[in-house]
Amino acid sequence: MQPRIGGPWPRTLLSLLALACAACAPMVTHGPAVLGGTHVVVTAGAGVPPCDSACSLDLLPQGALGIHTGRPATGTRPGFQLGVNASVNLISSELDLYVQAPTRYTPLDVGAGVLLGGAHVMPYVQAGRMRASDGSGFYTTQGFVWMARRQTDYGLFPDEPHDGPDELEPRYWAPSIAYRTGGSHGLHLYVSGAFGTANAYAYPPYGGSQMLRVKSQPVRTLMAGVVFEGAPRDLLYGLIPFLIP
Repeated sequence: MQPRIGGPWPRTLLSLLALACAACAPMVTHGPAVLGGTHVVVTAGAGVPPCDSACSLDLLPQGALGIHTGRPATGTRPGFQLGVNASVNLISSELDLYVQAPTRYTPLDVGAGVLLGGAHVMPYVQAGRMRASDGSGFYTTQGFVWMARRQTDYGLFPDEPHDGPDELEPRYWAPSIAYRTGGSHGLHLYVSGAFGTANAYAYPPYGGSQMLRVKSQPVRTLMAGVVFEGAPRDLLYGLIPFLIP
């Protein structure tokens, strides 16, 4: 029998995470094996730059509420999954399209997909060995992110003064390693990173309305977090205490 969520604490946690959604770095919220059916996912994570501010991208804490549905792969038929991750900042919301390879042709669960957001695109591949009995196991996601030009102070406190360029245009490799617990209600525990460069733009010191590219600076960020995966009714049950006084 697959484990289920019980009691008020997991559902309350799910509700708080859902209500705290914010703009975030692109994040794949599922493993390489399509479970089939419809699931709700809630992501909560945070990142820190491993160096000084010269390599910081000011990525906001990863937080999103999503839903995905799909059909599992068989020995000869590929699996597919369609998902939507919504953020309070709508431009960070994204569509997730994923296809899993037929299981007969590879010893691992593998697939490829793409995240399409209002300000970013991230093609990615996934591979892992997920147990057929309960869906648990380790897996990796390897993606590459193209972000649109964004203000340098695109963070939790955009009104804080800052030095340096006015806008950044990031391009970075986004690797991650995760473990999914077993059952239809699973937790994905992940560590990920952002490693690349960002074109920096600034207004000329002599004045003018047209920004100029002034340099290319490194992007280095390490992130960690958790993704909760459950049935849609779990989210509804968790939100009821907030919706009904």
